[in-house]
Amino acid sequence: MSTQLPLTGIHSYEHYVSDLARAEAFYTQKLGFKRIGAATSAAAEVDGMERLVLAGGPQIHVILSKPIKDWSVAANYLKMHPEGIGFLNFRVSSVDQAVAYLKPRGASFLYAPQVTTDSHGTLKQVAIATALDDVNIRLIEDAGYRGFGPAFKLDQEPGSYTSPLGFINVDHFTCNVRTLQPLTAFYRDVLGFEKFWEIEFHTNDVNPNLPVGSGLYSDVYWHPASNIKFANNEPIAPHYRNSQIDIYCRDNRGSGVQHVAFRVNNIMNTVTTMQHSGCNFLASTPSYYERMPARLQRSGFTGTIREDVKALAKQHILVDASAKGYLLQIFSHELARQFQDREAGPLFFEVIQREGDEGFGGGNFRALFETIEVDQIAMHKVAAKLPLELI
Repeated sequence: MSTQLPLTGIHSYEHYVSDLARAEAFYTQKLGFKRIGAATSAAAEVDGMERLVLAGGPQIHVILSKPIKDWSVAANYLKMHPEGIGFLNFRVSSVDQAVAYLKPRGASFLYAPQVTTDSHGTLKQVAIATALDDVNIRLIEDAGYRGFGPAFKLDQEPGSYTSPLGFINVDHFTCNVRTLQPLTAFYRDVLGFEKFWEIEFHTNDVNPNLPVGSGLYSDVYWHPASNIKFANNEPIAPHYRNSQIDIYCRDNRGSGVQHVAFRVNNIMNTVTTMQHSGCNFLASTPSYYERMPARLQRSGFTGTIREDVKALAKQHILVDASAKGYLLQIFSHELARQFQDREAGPLFFEVIQREGDEGFGGGNFRALFETIEVDQIAMHKVAAKLPLELI
């Protein structure tokens, strides 16, 4: 048996949607993606889905899948949830070794390994269920395969697209659940991932006299060899049900992928272009930047932020740091708000630039949490007072 899961990187993720034209327009017009292929008519008939492949950069691909049959995987997902991510697809060096590693660790396989040989070569795949409700994982062995997948006809070769926004790769996925223990056990005991980082905080930590507040516990698990990372959040008491994490789970009608983080080298250029295209981002507060120097000093950072802080503040880009360097982040509005349609789902996107700091800055984490909370109060999703659930 392999000593570790033979992951080599991220292949793609699959986003189930009911309005394919709307989703494609958002990805292409706001996120700089490009359609590079689509499912063949034969595959669409077999799978019961209309599917597009969009590239967001050399290492970033999304499958947009719309049901055309009510028995399809996409239809079953959308009967339970709003639009959202239903599959995370990862490359492995060997499906057989992956199965040999996962089976004795209790993985739940969705089907036996499948092998397809066509004009592009040979591709092997298998899929497993996760502890994220209806989010599953595909493991794909395609080192000798020149296409994207057997179901798709391509107009452009995967890996050949350069993002006009400067997207390099998927930095991490962030997932929300009502209780973390089953999910962290899945990462640790089934996938063999390692804990990378953790944090816990609550608005009552800052002001214990608040009549209501919210908080979270978060941890990050990763696979060191491939650098695949999952950040994961659960709500915590007091006021568990006022937490944005619990609100996400209610909006999503279950646990799921909260956001996808795209890594860039020049976040200011990226965000300027995205803002001009009409992509809406969460706004930071002026006090965030007023407190920033003291917060960076406490982090152990002794270097220099190359970017102009006033320009960062104008664009609402968050800054955090550690002794190793700094990072810059910004978060979009969720798709439900971008489209003014709850069924578009609570998925959103992050843009991140790392300058030596490979962590998940606690200051930014709290700032994101507080910013989303302000946003949810404005949308009347947070109660002024919550009853305790007593017998």
